[in-house]
Amino acid sequence: MSEVGEGVSAGIIKALKSEYIFAAIEKVTFESGINIFDIEAGGVEKALPPSGTPHWGGGKVYPAVYVRQGGAGETKDLKVKVQWKQKSCDGAAKIKGTSSDGEIVIEGDFNVSGDKGDAEVLCTFTKKPGVVANYGKGVGVKWTVEAGGKTAVAPCGGRLKLFFVDEKPKPINWGHQKHYLKVIDWATAWAEGKSGSAAVFDALWDKFSDGSGARVPHVTGFSYWKTNDPVQDLDILIIPKGPVMKTGWSCRAIAHLFMECMALHGMQCVEVIPETPLGTYLFLVQNWGMKPSPISNWEQLPDVYYAGSWVGSKKPPLNTAVSTSLKKEVIVPGPFSLGSGPLTTFTKDPLEIDLKKKSGVPAQGQSKAPLGFSNHWIVETGGLLYDTSYGATYPNDIIQYGQSAVAGWLVGALEDEYRDGFLWLKKKKSMAWQCRALPEYDLVRKAGYQN
Repeated sequence: MSEVGEGVSAGIIKALKSEYIFAAIEKVTFESGINIFDIEAGGVEKALPPSGTPHWGGGKVYPAVYVRQGGAGETKDLKVKVQWKQKSCDGAAKIKGTSSDGEIVIEGDFNVSGDKGDAEVLCTFTKKPGVVANYGKGVGVKWTVEAGGKTAVAPCGGRLKLFFVDEKPKPINWGHQKHYLKVIDWATAWAEGKSGSAAVFDALWDKFSDGSGARVPHVTGFSYWKTNDPVQDLDILIIPKGPVMKTGWSCRAIAHLFMECMALHGMQCVEVIPETPLGTYLFLVQNWGMKPSPISNWEQLPDVYYAGSWVGSKKPPLNTAVSTSLKKEVIVPGPFSLGSGPLTTFTKDPLEIDLKKKSGVPAQGQSKAPLGFSNHWIVETGGLLYDTSYGATYPNDIIQYGQSAVAGWLVGALEDEYRDGFLWLKKKKSMAWQCRALPEYDLVRKAGYQN
């Protein structure tokens, strides 16, 4: 901390020796009422700033979030502690700070008396950006102190870190219940220069959709389901050098990131969880090519398609298509007892694929998304459904959503095997997928958290 008059060159007013004032800024404490948390390497969570610590001062700088000028729920209060030395300038004084770009002005009134002293001045933002703004890298502020008709430039010695959101943030209502610095940085950078919910939302959604589908690559650098164990939780997602770059991120993590960005700008939303209905294991994610009706691979199951045989993989799309050893199954002619079903036998003909995987629909940061899921996370807001993983928008109707996003249903898997290795001599296990067409079932809609 600089002591006024001790090595402080700025702030010295060349005036008559009988009248002068020197000043310096000691600390700045923001009072927006918006709490910020950060995640350190290793996943340790901490409040910014620590309790009882100013946002600027003592060689430390911590960020603050305010609502932009004119935004709903904006606050303007802060405290600035100033030191002074003066002669013949007793009385009313004014402190003023102006950012280097002129978009921020801070002012406060106080009194000076005696040769030297200090005061924690209750100040306000008399000017803030009228749009979303990100000063996460810091903004220079020129401080002045006026007293007794004299003006001193008060050194601050550092930059202030500030973020301005569109409206008062909504609380979030899932596990961590925190506004995280990394998400604040993204949410303000992605919507910088915008104002009003419609424009801010469009700017945020633009980072998740090119107008028809997901962003590949994604601005975060993350990839959808890079492995079978992607990051699910938002607080894990933002750990510095955390697991997401290796494992990828899930639909849940993507939805929660988008919802938190919305919450920071005061927008309401709710997560929607489409789930597979009873009698199914997975819903198949587009794209699949389906014949008009099933080939008779299993004569006793006339509505069942064969979607190929698959073996798990550590690489996207996490399954690899392989050949089949299974044969078509037909009904043996003749009577059968009630409850036991008809007798069947196998032919010499191998199964034929009548539901074939085509190039999949890209997901965030991933051109090879998984084949199917048992559930999914999407977001409802403004009367529409937003599939944040795939960058698509739908009417607020889970059936209509399913008709566009889902290709069919996995209803069974038969043990199969394929040949691999030198001269194809080694037999390996696989699974033959039995599926039904989309109209046979409906997705189940489950309401999740909201802000």
